[in-house]
Amino acid sequence: MTISIGRVDVPTSSYAEMGEWALPADEALVFADILHAAAAEKQPAARWLRGGFWRNFQVKYREINDLHKQMLRTSEKVAAMGDGPEKRLALDHLYRGQSNDCYWHGLFGGIYISHMRLATFEHLIAAEDAADTARRLTESAELRDVDLDGRDEALLIHPGQVVTVDLDEGAGIGGWDIRAPRHALTAVMRRRPEAYHATLRRHEASAAAAVASAAADAAPTTAAPASIHDAVRAKEAGLSAHLVYDDHELRSGLVRFLDPTTAPADWAAARGRELGDFVDRPFYVAAFEPGRLVVARDGQVATPDGPRAVRVEKVLTLAGDRTTPSMGLEIAVENRSDGSIEARLGIEWSITMLGGGGNPAAWYEVGGTRTAHDVGGQASGITRVEQGNEYVGLSLATTASPSADAWWAPIETVSNSEAGFERIYQGNGLLLSWPLRLEAGARTVVRVDQVVAATRDRAAEESAAATTGA
Repeated sequence: MTISIGRVDVPTSSYAEMGEWALPADEALVFADILHAAAAEKQPAARWLRGGFWRNFQVKYREINDLHKQMLRTSEKVAAMGDGPEKRLALDHLYRGQSNDCYWHGLFGGIYISHMRLATFEHLIAAEDAADTARRLTESAELRDVDLDGRDEALLIHPGQVVTVDLDEGAGIGGWDIRAPRHALTAVMRRRPEAYHATLRRHEASAAAAVASAAADAAPTTAAPASIHDAVRAKEAGLSAHLVYDDHELRSGLVRFLDPTTAPADWAAARGRELGDFVDRPFYVAAFEPGRLVVARDGQVATPDGPRAVRVEKVLTLAGDRTTPSMGLEIAVENRSDGSIEARLGIEWSITMLGGGGNPAAWYEVGGTRTAHDVGGQASGITRVEQGNEYVGLSLATTASPSADAWWAPIETVSNSEAGFERIYQGNGLLLSWPLRLEAGARTVVRVDQVVAATRDRAAEESAAATTGA
């Protein structure tokens, strides 16, 4: 006989560490100190201390929210497919893309592990591609709240590519999925503060003090063994020097008005002084149709004599086919004030080619010189930049008109995991820029064209393997 012991309401919760990691960085640091102190002092209240809700990872990391909402969109499309082998294959990719590893971040790497993040995108791209193919959907343009923040984004589907433009944040390209090789070109992580960065800094300061003390022949001290919370391992020395924090989300196609004195090293380390308000502020839609989006913003650019009224118009066009998709971005800048403006006008791109650790398959080529994708550089008067990954099976040729100064630098985060602190390649930033002096009422136009060449089509490979039984 079964005897009921009453009703149980299970809360939405997780283990204690997850609640700590889900908090904003500054709050996580305070919470961890309080929790560990309470536990060490055996305070009864320690058992009731809880951190944040696990869904806050989608607030803490824009990249996780974008990934999660792309998964929901893809899931909806796959569910609408008719039964059959195509749907079964799409479901297999969808389920692989729902693996939880990259939908959070704590002690185990999570969203920061770039090859895992790109593998998750790979399967979601495959599943959505299969669903759109079943619907015979090859081209569309839709204003839709893609990231479910209550504001519409522009979602463009074109043969071989899917592009998402966040209108309210600089009209930046947050998603650029290349379907044939199943590669998310703009899936790059922002460099942001983490609570454990304070631990790293304390550890390095303590180590430096210990070295100085030993050098001064100070008397040795006896310390208690470190707890798991205090133990610190690092895969290389001086990692805190590599802590860089971006002041905006690393979308692509962003318009920068940098101080004319900005050096390449300043931009690479996110120290360049921004004079305009176009990087992360709203643009309005002037025209929208399949393969073409026109947006504009009336903003300001700072000068020594005060802010100047400036209009920026961006025209994004998509072209090409499944294996050679292309994107054009034309930027028109109009000085609507009664004084001149002087700045470095730039178009900023953040691209991943899975080039960490000097991966020989991932490369950059400028002026005929090829380097690893996680190496930086600069060149003047450039009209063409190329990059790619031979294993992934694509290359990207970028042309600038007029010729531009090209600055490129690896985007690396310092992350913590059970193996210790380490630098992790997240992508490479490319700034194409032009010295700008614009008189009152004057207008200038610059253009960047991107052409992808895919050397493999993963869907075709799968189809052929299924046919031959391989």
